[in-house]
Amino acid sequence: MKIQLVVFDVDGTLTKHSSVWWRLHEHFGTTEEGKLYYDKYFAGEITYDQWAELDASLWKGKALSEVMKVVHSTQLSPGAEEAISILKKHGLKTAILSGGLDIMADDIGRRVGIDYVLTNILHHQDGILTGAVKNQVAWGNKSDVISQICEHFQIPLERTAFVGDGRNDVSVFSVVGLSIAYNPEDQDVADAANVVIRENDLRVILPYFIPEYLQ
Repeated sequence: MKIQLVVFDVDGTLTKHSSVWWRLHEHFGTTEEGKLYYDKYFAGEITYDQWAELDASLWKGKALSEVMKVVHSTQLSPGAEEAISILKKHGLKTAILSGGLDIMADDIGRRVGIDYVLTNILHHQDGILTGAVKNQVAWGNKSDVISQICEHFQIPLERTAFVGDGRNDVSVFSVVGLSIAYNPEDQDVADAANVVIRENDLRVILPYFIPEYLQ
């Protein structure tokens, strides 16, 4: 069945970087607290919503301009802009589904020409972070929310592909028509995908959607 919609993870897939949450911890000097909350979540001591709220609260009062320094320093994966452009020229729709933050995902989406973005929203007012976040994509629940993207485009899951690299992408691999692990972070991620790519150029995904494509 022909794929009509390609959905991408951001961190480690469309970009060369790790989690934007962790990059903000590093920028703001909150890595110690961030590691504590990370461990609590994976130990089952707090919910995802609690984890996200605790993380965001560490940055209350910080300037949005400081966040944007992290955003603007983000490097795209090689071939990302070209891959998205070629997919769209061949009539495919494109989207981002990220457990990151809108400030990052929206910027990356604009830079590469993505059609639609679904991620978490970091609240700010008058240029200052409020310490609050609206959670829309929890860790590991992308399979539960990708239907929102499919509904937006009126394209069924079986005609949808997902491209990601992390353990939090594994759930969505199991529900889409085609799953691609792009430089997967571990073997479990690779094993969960239909296709595994270990190259540093996102254009290598194109033949799976456009058979006649030659790089």
